[in-house]
Amino acid sequence: MQTNCTALAKVTVNKRLNTFRIVFTFDAHNKITVRNAALVTGDICSINYKHADLEIEKAINKAKAVLRTNNIVML
Repeated sequence: MQTNCTALAKVTVNKRLNTFRIVFTFDAHNKITVRNAALVTGDICSINYKHADLEIEKAINKAKAVLRTNNIVML
């Protein structure tokens, strides 16, 4: 069952490994952190990868299925 809730997503960089990670939350009033996250992807790909935008898009599509919402807003 799909919901109509809006999920917020933030792409972050893991400085130690130089990789991208996405943090999803439904909390629009506080800062987006791993503590209030509804879903955190693992390390997606390297910062230097030329098709990183495609890998990020794949992770967002997987999150839509897991979170059961189509309303994801990137910050």
